[in-house]
Amino acid sequence: MSVLVNEGTETAILTTLIGGTETQIVRLDVGTGTTASNFGGTILNLNFGTTDTFYRHPDAFATVVSSGTSVMGTIKAGVAGSAIYVTDLIVSVGSASNVEIGNGGTNLPLIGTLSLAANGGAIMNFRTPINTSAGSSLVYKQSANIPLSISCQGYVD
Repeated sequence: MSVLVNEGTETAILTTLIGGTETQIVRLDVGTGTTASNFGGTILNLNFGTTDTFYRHPDAFATVVSSGTSVMGTIKAGVAGSAIYVTDLIVSVGSASNVEIGNGGTNLPLIGTLSLAANGGAIMNFRTPINTSAGSSLVYKQSANIPLSISCQGYVD
């Protein structure tokens, strides 16, 4: 049933006083067809994406690695029994280079070899995080002794 409200008819609408402002109360109906059935449950308010509240994994990390050599290096050390999940990755190089991001070693790649041009880079935001095997480190290796910067965000779980 709908309620038509015309100014001056004084049709009652259920409200509550919140912080000095009358706020309309709206109830959820989970019935079907013409059968009404009040929800009566609990709704969890997570406020994703708002400026005052956001979700952050308790084991989140952010790290920056800078290198100038072609030896294998560690972005995030492994944690026994836990995988490293990468949500965001930025890789930049000063000269043309191939960069590999691997799972404990570059022979177990997490992403394909990045062939980057001079002063080039790649920005990756993974909708579904990529992850290492449990206990493995997140590592990198580049093909040339040139400036390299890697910024990485993610979590350990």
